[in-house]
Amino acid sequence: MSQGLGGILEKWRESWKAWRTAFFVILAVLVGLNFFIHPHHPHFGLDKYPGFFAGFGLVVGLGMVIIMKRIIQPFIARKEDFYGD
Repeated sequence: MSQGLGGILEKWRESWKAWRTAFFVILAVLVGLNFFIHPHHPHFGLDKYPGFFAGFGLVVGLGMVIIMKRIIQPFIARKEDFYGD
């Protein structure tokens, strides 16, 4: 009995805590492996440290969100009744 894509997505939505836990475990394992598996030839000074790219991605992602929210949104935001009823 096939439930289709909607049924599958609904089951995944109901088990969001399990998905979140699984993703955090995978992330922790990958960062942990970075302590044992080193890049052969680091191209920059900081990328020789374990977990650098995970931290770099976190900082850059948060920076992009802050820039978008604080600087860009006031320019593109419209009032609630901008398009009429």
